Amino acid sequence: MRIRLTRPQLLLVAAATLAAPAIPLTQVAGAQAYFGQNQVQFKKFTWKVIKTDHFEVHYYSEIETAAHMVARMAERSYARLSRLLNYQFKERKPIVLFASRGDFAQNNVTGDLGEGTGGVTDALRQRNMFFFGQDMAEAEHVLTHEMVHQFQYDVQFRGRTGASVMAADMAGASPPLWFIEGMAEYLSIGPDHPATDAIVRDAALNGSIPSVEQMTEQPERWFPYRYGESFWRFIGARWGDEMVGEILQGAMSSGVDRAFKRFTGFELEDLGDEWKEAIQTQYLPSVATLDRPRKFAQPMLNSRRTKAIIPVYVAPALSNDGRQIAYISTGSLLRAEVFLDLYLADATTGKRLKRLTNSTLNPETEELRYAYSQSAFSPDGRQLAYTAQTGGKDVLFLLDVRSRRVVRKLDTNLDQMIGPTFSPDGKRIIFSGARGGFTNLYVIDTDGNNLRALTTDLFGAVMPTWSPDGRKVAFVSGRGPKTDLALLKFSKWQINILDLDANSIETIPGQDGKNLNPQWAPDGKSVAFISDRTGIAQLFLYDFDAKEHYQLTKLVGGISSVTENSPAMTWARQADKLAFVYMDNGDYTIWAVTNPRQLRKEAFVTASVATVAGGMPSALPPGPRTAADTSAKARADATLALQSLAQKSVEAAPDTAFGRRISVYRTGTGVRLSAEVPPAGAPGSTNPVSVAALLDSVAMALPAESSLKGEPYQATLRPEYISRPSIGYSQENYGRGVYGGTTLVFGDLLGNRQLAVSGSLNGRFEEAQAFIAYQNSSRRLNWAVGAIQQPYFFLGDYTQTPFGRDGIAVQSQTLERYVIRQAFGQSTYPLNRFDRFEMGAQFTSIDRARMFLSQAVTSFGLGSGFYVDSISGGGTLNYMSPYAAYVSDNALNGLTGPMYGHRYRLEVRPNLSGDSSWVNYSADVRRYDAIVFSFLTLATRFYADVAVGKGELRYPKYIGNPYYIRGYDRENYQSADCGTNGANAVSNNAGVCSAVQLLGSRMAVLNAELRFPLVRRLDLGVLPISLPPIDGLFFYDAGVAWSGGQQLSLTQPQNYDFSKQRFPLRSFGYGVRMNLFNIAVLRMDYTYPLDGFSKKPYWVFSIGPSF
Repeated sequence: MRIRLTRPQLLLVAAATLAAPAIPLTQVAGAQAYFGQNQVQFKKFTWKVIKTDHFEVHYYSEIETAAHMVARMAERSYARLSRLLNYQFKERKPIVLFASRGDFAQNNVTGDLGEGTGGVTDALRQRNMFFFGQDMAEAEHVLTHEMVHQFQYDVQFRGRTGASVMAADMAGASPPLWFIEGMAEYLSIGPDHPATDAIVRDAALNGSIPSVEQMTEQPERWFPYRYGESFWRFIGARWGDEMVGEILQGAMSSGVDRAFKRFTGFELEDLGDEWKEAIQTQYLPSVATLDRPRKFAQPMLNSRRTKAIIPVYVAPALSNDGRQIAYISTGSLLRAEVFLDLYLADATTGKRLKRLTNSTLNPETEELRYAYSQSAFSPDGRQLAYTAQTGGKDVLFLLDVRSRRVVRKLDTNLDQMIGPTFSPDGKRIIFSGARGGFTNLYVIDTDGNNLRALTTDLFGAVMPTWSPDGRKVAFVSGRGPKTDLALLKFSKWQINILDLDANSIETIPGQDGKNLNPQWAPDGKSVAFISDRTGIAQLFLYDFDAKEHYQLTKLVGGISSVTENSPAMTWARQADKLAFVYMDNGDYTIWAVTNPRQLRKEAFVTASVATVAGGMPSALPPGPRTAADTSAKARADATLALQSLAQKSVEAAPDTAFGRRISVYRTGTGVRLSAEVPPAGAPGSTNPVSVAALLDSVAMALPAESSLKGEPYQATLRPEYISRPSIGYSQENYGRGVYGGTTLVFGDLLGNRQLAVSGSLNGRFEEAQAFIAYQNSSRRLNWAVGAIQQPYFFLGDYTQTPFGRDGIAVQSQTLERYVIRQAFGQSTYPLNRFDRFEMGAQFTSIDRARMFLSQAVTSFGLGSGFYVDSISGGGTLNYMSPYAAYVSDNALNGLTGPMYGHRYRLEVRPNLSGDSSWVNYSADVRRYDAIVFSFLTLATRFYADVAVGKGELRYPKYIGNPYYIRGYDRENYQSADCGTNGANAVSNNAGVCSAVQLLGSRMAVLNAELRFPLVRRLDLGVLPISLPPIDGLFFYDAGVAWSGGQQLSLTQPQNYDFSKQRFPLRSFGYGVRMNLFNIAVLRMDYTYPLDGFSKKPYWVFSIGPSF
């Protein structure tokens, strides 16, 4: 995964400070905002570094063995990619390793990117970060994928990193996702990838192969990893894999379209058309020989049966009697069941019975490992075991199916616990656990006792399933005849059998391709599994007595789930019913077949591969095929199609009549048409330097283990952002002289420490704006310290006195100058993703002064410019403000504001200032209830801020801000008759003096909004722009401000005296919210003030998201 730029937290703080330095400390310190979900450091990582020739591999002691393996694989992958792309790094690149998905979520560079992200590379420092998943082969794939992104960034930014990237990044355009992610997949996997074939074949079969423009503009619809990989495979097959590097470097300098035109001779749109034609030629002829699931199976779970809003049904688990099935999917839109959760359904009718988890809003089940694990019923069907992430690691939950209550949590010291399977007596559970980056099999009693490892090696062990007699366990591993740990060469997944009595492991013979998800037959004499040995993931059966493999299905879409490594099949032994996941037209549905062994026919025979000249496979003989056969045949078909297209392009006359320019390519011996295939051995030709050949070269540049040494990590701060400095000089009588400013943000490589410095000068040094803060996020208890200086100016008095007889007058002004200086410290302790405690203290010193200014003006309005006559000190106000707060936020944000969940904040803040001290108590409680999720939301808020003590009137609160109650911000212009505080007012009538009752040392506000979308996407005709998202709402506000000693009433009392009495002011109306391209939210409200001096409605405009 590629990320354009990180946004350092303190950068935002620095910018916010200079804009509004008097915001509460909880918003200044930068560790957390007023609200917001938490980035939790459940672990304290002690980092080390291995330095190789081209990388600095960062790891912690727990994964030292795995880190040494990665360091060696990194140099091998670099040698492959640098040779293929014809590009070298000028400095070492960082690699950051994590033991598990839970650890990876705790990184402070990008934060938690969600369960679907296995790795990421950022643009700022080009950090290749990933976690160890199911085995080392997958780790090498992710490592190489992210390394391709490091190459892409290095080419794009010409070897620069850190702060120097910022200007280049903002000035340049990023290539589309299909370009960068597809390239990373192709160069890390190679041309043979059945998972990509499955998706592209499905698109070809359903007539939905996207155009290049569609892939560019709608990456959320056209999966860029798979479609992009297929496109680059087409380019490599047509022009040779070295052309990938040529196009990459050309695209970063002149743009994607021009690069393809320059190096292939074709417009990108034309290449897209030829790619689509090649796909159809490659896949469609074989469709007639393949089956649809309806031929032998019955639909079990789909949108028509369960009424789920998203057609994704994965991780199936049948109960032993075959009556119930647990699965992961979505539910009802009306009940806001729009995220993947664990559900229970009737396995006969497909009717959804109940939702078993609420992972999105529950910190106990933050993630369900839907891509790696599946749940398991106990033999009696009363309990269900499933994996969920809580507290930064995996935990096995045992749930009572009938009551839907968790009866036990099996929490261990392992980082990962997936794929549980019950023993036949229901007393023990075997699962795949991870420690130090390696997966092995573990067994534990259902009461949480007697945890022990069943395997202890480096091959990986996932997807275990217990045999019916309890003596053996089938599981998936990378062990096999092709595995060589010394050379870090790994076999594709194989099915293995662990004999619990003999403590021995046997690999089932004759396995080609990737094999996974074993399930025992009811009699224990055979095991079913998924294998892509034919080029399409199908259901296979291995008979232990006959020692033969049998292909049970020949499905056009194959049996697969969200990834090629995901479980997609379950077998109910008592009922002899098998359920599997099938993909069709992008949907994942579940089908069932009773007595699946009836599908067994002749034993599967591995066929030999016949080849033609050039090493490409010829037509294959009839009969069963291996993965190599099928992929080779596919390459042959594609090559024939491409050769035909190339011949047509060579034979065709130049299209000069329609203005098509002829593109040529310079070579060492002259020029050639770019559309022509270059001769063998020339750059861009199909030659031995190919992706497939390089991936097969396992010993290439592999450093010796003895050459790798670890050393402690040094947290060095480097510039990550520098705003463009400005400096100038202007002499004038008002006091302006030197002016300018800048902002700098420094950070360490792991994102654990940041320093932000910002300053701005506009004349006098005592009136400068300044901010400095340091933040440490390396532990669960985050802390920050800093200091701020910010001047404020208020007009205190204004007079104009005639001077002489020529219409000249002297204007005199008095400015109240407040220079606020603050020093602060803050710490936050997150309990989980949603809840946290905050503690801190702030010392504030307010230097008060009066500035006396004057200027001469004529009757024509001409002035001499202001002179500073004098500055008179007004003393200093000092006070200390410790505080403590509890914050909870599980809200889901929409385009203009939150739309589901809750937020609340409870805070106590004493303000200590001698005899004038006071205490602030505040409560902010918000709820967002989805009437129809994402379409109709009822948002409510109660906010109270109460100051108690002698100094409570020192800083009165104002509720007329549209953020509190709308429709009363005009009251200020009508309050001249009310005096300064109401005590000497000409009138105490609320209709005249409502502005005064907007102020008080205490306030309470109640808001309600009914929110709904107006515009989600609206293209403006032929113009290449769209209107931003717009939401509408109806609202009702009520709020009251009062001080100690004043009486509160629910309604306006008779003979109302606002100096002694207060009542809630109300308003209602409607409004719109416009998301201005994710920069800001424009708020427009048409307000009816019910208790103002005027009842006439008017528009209120403001900036900011809805509460």
